[in-house]
Amino acid sequence: MDRLNNDRGRLQVLVVEDDEIMLVSLLDRLKLEGIAAIGAPTLTEARWWLGTGSIDLVVSDIRLPDGLGSDLFREISRIHPGLPFVLMTAYGSVADAVALVKAGAVDYLEKPFDLPEFVALIRRALATLADMRLGGEPSDERFRLGSGLLGRDPSILRIERTVGRLRRTDTPVLITGERGTGKKQVAAMIHYNSHRAGGPFVKCDCAPWENDGEIAEAFDSAVQRAVGGTLFLTEVAELPERLQALLIQRIGRWHGDLRVVAAHATDGQRDSAAPRPDLLWRLDVVQIRVPPLRQRPDDIVRLARLFLAQAAGEAGKRVTGFSRDAEAYLAGLPLPGNGRELRRIVARAVTLGDGPQVEPHHLITEPDPQPVPVDLKTAVEEAERAAIRAALARHGGAVARTAEALGISRKNLWEKMKRYGMDA
Repeated sequence: MDRLNNDRGRLQVLVVEDDEIMLVSLLDRLKLEGIAAIGAPTLTEARWWLGTGSIDLVVSDIRLPDGLGSDLFREISRIHPGLPFVLMTAYGSVADAVALVKAGAVDYLEKPFDLPEFVALIRRALATLADMRLGGEPSDERFRLGSGLLGRDPSILRIERTVGRLRRTDTPVLITGERGTGKKQVAAMIHYNSHRAGGPFVKCDCAPWENDGEIAEAFDSAVQRAVGGTLFLTEVAELPERLQALLIQRIGRWHGDLRVVAAHATDGQRDSAAPRPDLLWRLDVVQIRVPPLRQRPDDIVRLARLFLAQAAGEAGKRVTGFSRDAEAYLAGLPLPGNGRELRRIVARAVTLGDGPQVEPHHLITEPDPQPVPVDLKTAVEEAERAAIRAALARHGGAVARTAEALGISRKNLWEKMKRYGMDA
């Protein structure tokens, strides 16, 4: 059960049931049990949710207003192979349900059933799914090639083809792109679609390192944890040149069983930090550049639909999608924060929305009102938070340049950002 608890953030149930009272009852009970779930009263709406790629388990009635649950099961078997499917059926359709279980469905429940029985079945199915994903056998399904995790733009499909060609090699890879474009997701995709998929995927952030000892301790620890898998080094260009040289030495000394993937953020400005040429020589055997979202507007809408499904499930709200005007509004956003900013916009719209669809006015963000400080300590913290946020924006989120501009150490800046819940 601990594995299920650890995985709840991304295991989501789709309940397909046309009886409004029963659907609300099942969703409420799953929410009380801490299980993320969304509902669909028709096959049409169920297909929309499945198209977002956010569903991990389907629970469906057999008879629905616009078709049969058995048809949905066959579609899923063809289009989403491996997606678990549970049936709910009245007495007269038990034979159909048994036939579908023999064809690969997980199980069936005969109506009327007790809610504890329903919850127990869902928990068993999710626990089995969590064991499969955490057990180190198949690669993490979220990062499979063709999953649509990063989008469907031709530039993203080219990245996936490159990842596919790296499957059997341990070639070092350097991933570049603006902040929030999905560099970590590309690194995970490289790992989970390689012969190292069963090993660990260890992320190591270089930006906070300030001296030789921190590099030695943090890097060597990460290397040991990554044996047999992939070591992902982020923000390598944030290190001062002297420390980059030390990092090169440590990478050069290591000849163990792991693959190194590195990333550094570019903000499109001339003064963007860049790794030293000799560090690039070590890391940049294959380079993958992730384009910003504003260059692929169709992916803005695709990813927004995915984020909507996740946010609706977490909030326990039935939101069927975006209106056409809302999607047009999203596609035209500049999104300097890329995917991170888009996720925040969509989550806010779901939280504040008051209908089944997200409309343009739900997506327009207003400046947050500044709270009136109640004492000197609060006033100082608010001023410090605002100064850090403005400096990060001026320097494209580059921690080293921001710290220099503020006259503090990078480590001190990271500590303040962590205290204030801020992301570079």
